[in-house]
Amino acid sequence: MSEKRLFERAHFDGEVNVTHAGGSFAAQVRDLSVGGVYILSEHKLAFGTDVSLSMLLPALAERGKGPMTLTGIVRWTRDDGFGVQFGPTGALETWALADYVARKNHGI
Repeated sequence: MSEKRLFERAHFDGEVNVTHAGGSFAAQVRDLSVGGVYILSEHKLAFGTDVSLSMLLPALAERGKGPMTLTGIVRWTRDDGFGVQFGPTGALETWALADYVARKNHGI
């Protein structure tokens, strides 16, 4: 099977708050990229579910910023969680995501 991802992913051992039409819950993140995130959760959201995600990345915390909020859509599910493709992100959020991946994968 060939890799379809456009963006490099990095392991992320952190928490995310997931909000959707049916409520909200906290969950663990397995990995993330500039384009999306894989969320480990017992909650099973259906393909196509719109979500809002709130998480804190190191680059933001180092600058005294709080958690960022990103919108996205559930693109796939597995037994242990689901994948979310981010919607449009602002410059700060894109930078924070790219910075995290570069630090984690390349020691930058």
